[in-house]
Amino acid sequence: MMGVFGRAGRLLLASLAMMALTGAAHAADKADAEMEAMMASLGKPGDFSLAAPAVSEDAASGWYVRADVGYVPTSSASLSYLGLPTGLDVSGAGWSLGGGIGYRFFPFLRAEVSIEYLSLGAASLTPIGPGVGASATVGLASVYWDIITLAGFTPYLSIGAGFAIDSLSAPAALSPAGNSWEFAWAAGAGVSFAVSSSFSLDLGYRYLDLGSPSYAGGLALGNSTAQEVRFGLRYAL
Repeated sequence: MMGVFGRAGRLLLASLAMMALTGAAHAADKADAEMEAMMASLGKPGDFSLAAPAVSEDAASGWYVRADVGYVPTSSASLSYLGLPTGLDVSGAGWSLGGGIGYRFFPFLRAEVSIEYLSLGAASLTPIGPGVGASATVGLASVYWDIITLAGFTPYLSIGAGFAIDSLSAPAALSPAGNSWEFAWAAGAGVSFAVSSSFSLDLGYRYLDLGSPSYAGGLALGNSTAQEVRFGLRYAL
């Protein structure tokens, strides 16, 4: 009888041991599955390599074009004839129209070249007689510092230099011949707003120094300047 109970006890112990081993194996398999799931959520093998990321062919090139219209609230130039001051200033309000192409080197720095036509002020030679009107075609190379961008708005400062083709309209008797090429420079400030990743609206102020042109007919302008308010559109290529 004791032999029968002894064999039964050994069989029971063996069964319990087998169950324990099976449970441990299942627990180990479950732990392995959980570890694999966690690693999969972190990423696939190779996700953490130091290889350079692929660059999209559609990435922005940095080039952009712009178009502007402007209002010239004030311009000023002293008028002289045959080297003698007339006591008159060519001044008043006008308008401008221009365009340009630029390149963004860094998020905060861009440069552009532009061409612009400005209709400037006028002066009357006599109280009731014909007047003298001024205009200019200005080409500039400019640098823009985009200070910071907040909610799509980017304030900026600009400075530029180039040339001005100063023109003067006058009575035929004075017949100023041709145009006068002068060194020109500009400084300005403004703010742009990004409508989309490609389009930006621009509102800015600019001060222009257009030189001191002289003409073959004896007329000359001294210290020709203009202040300009421009509204523009930029399109990133």
